[in-house]
Amino acid sequence: MNKHLIVVTAALLMAALAACPACLAQTAPKRSAPEERQEQKDARAARITERIELVIARFDNNKERHVAAYNAAKARLKEAITELAEKGYDVTRLTADLQAWDGMFVKFAQDYATLINLLRTAEQYAPYESQGQFAAAIQQARAQLVTVRQDALDIRHYYQTVIRPDLQALKDQNPSSSPASSGT
Repeated sequence: MNKHLIVVTAALLMAALAACPACLAQTAPKRSAPEERQEQKDARAARITERIELVIARFDNNKERHVAAYNAAKARLKEAITELAEKGYDVTRLTADLQAWDGMFVKFAQDYATLINLLRTAEQYAPYESQGQFAAAIQQARAQLVTVRQDALDIRHYYQTVIRPDLQALKDQNPSSSPASSGT
């Protein structure tokens, strides 16, 4: 039985060795290193371009979402100011805060639009073939992204440190002693 197993194993080994040169002969001819590098570079450039398109689409969608959220917050604050003014509270500080906050929203929207435009500019250049223009455009877009993120943080920080305390200060007011209600 051992002899039979050895003979079968040897036959399989011989068949495998005989088939290997045939398999190797069927492979594609080897390309040169520069051709292979160029193909890798072209594939990488295509992936970069697709990624930029995806990022632009994401930023477009997020801009609409951010603007809608900020407009909703601004509308709630306007409504609160109107209701509090009707009840006789002094809302002059809140009105001034709202104007400053609205200016921050405008700056954010402008900076965001600039970011998207910079990304679209970068998309026009071919990676690896634009003598550094692509890289420079991407660097500008990254710097603008930092500005946009700082604008968003400033908006949140302004609400937390200025508007919210002013709203809390209204709790201490007595609307019956305010000038608007004393005239009735």
